[in-house]
Amino acid sequence: MHRRNSTRKRAIFIGIIASLLLLVTACSGNSDNAESVAESETPQSDYSKAASLLNAVSDGTAELYDEINDAFVASWLERTGQSVTIEQSAGSSNVQEEAINGGQLKADIATLSVGIDIDAIQAKGLIEEGWQQRYDYNSSPFSTAVAFVVRSDNPKGIAEWEDLLSGDVKIVMTNPATYSDARWYYAAPWAYSLDKDIDDTDAATAFVTDFHQHVAVLAPDEKAAENAFVVNGEGDVWVTTESNALRIANSTGKDKIEVIVPSVTLTVEPIVSVVDGNADGNDVREIANAYADYLFTEEAQTIAANHFFRPRFASITEQFAGVFADVALLTVDDNLTGWEDLQQALFADGGLFGQLPAK
Repeated sequence: MHRRNSTRKRAIFIGIIASLLLLVTACSGNSDNAESVAESETPQSDYSKAASLLNAVSDGTAELYDEINDAFVASWLERTGQSVTIEQSAGSSNVQEEAINGGQLKADIATLSVGIDIDAIQAKGLIEEGWQQRYDYNSSPFSTAVAFVVRSDNPKGIAEWEDLLSGDVKIVMTNPATYSDARWYYAAPWAYSLDKDIDDTDAATAFVTDFHQHVAVLAPDEKAAENAFVVNGEGDVWVTTESNALRIANSTGKDKIEVIVPSVTLTVEPIVSVVDGNADGNDVREIANAYADYLFTEEAQTIAANHFFRPRFASITEQFAGVFADVALLTVDDNLTGWEDLQQALFADGGLFGQLPAK
């Protein structure tokens, strides 16, 4: 169910063509030639030669993909006998996109934070059209959610989005102008407000503006935001992803912080696409496709859950009962009108974020 749709169709098509060729040439008495033609229709890989993939990832998923890379290499070796190494480049989503489009990063796979960055690579001609329909869930193998990190015992009693706008609450944030993955954190209060009335953009503008007024730290990247809140003790609440918050709460922030997921919040959906032009040029398209396929297997989904990302398979989610908060999860595609419109409304030139007071 979770394999690439294009792979299934291609296999069926090739099978039909091969059968027709065999039938026609059998009637002409030249079956040997028919078999050779049919074989030429099916791409063959030389599994005796070692290969290498380059995966471009967003910072927030780097540790997860380190483990997935190792698991895929072992799985591929067992299936085919071929040795594969995977190099990984980590950075903010838009920086990765720009490096791929500029030719500095010859990534075979892009596993980025925001779909419009994959769209930009498609527009450059390196990814074929329809990348989002290659897999289920709009080619997002797992998800997380926008969440709050508070001090131990939650002294401000923060539970919902409105609590961030009350009294003297000070918010620590990552700046979406310098770190593109942080676009999710401003998109979340926007989506929350519009969930009450999808047509009331004035109310959503006011809500996000009020939210921004409580931002005391607008850090240049996610690590700087973590240091400001966890290490330096700045602010009352840090807005980040559930996966990042749970990772820290179970490691360096243990007994220092708590993770709060509001009852209604925005789903963060990292996405995957083979960078078709690069994978073809590097003669690794089959392996790159297989890597993307692998992300939708139970093994990879379990690895994701162990790194506090929400798996897509209910069977895996059931094994992690109590880890993920049971809340209403909004999505950019289902509850808004997609990232292209969201980018224009909030982050493009003339968008709301650019009109907010500098921090």
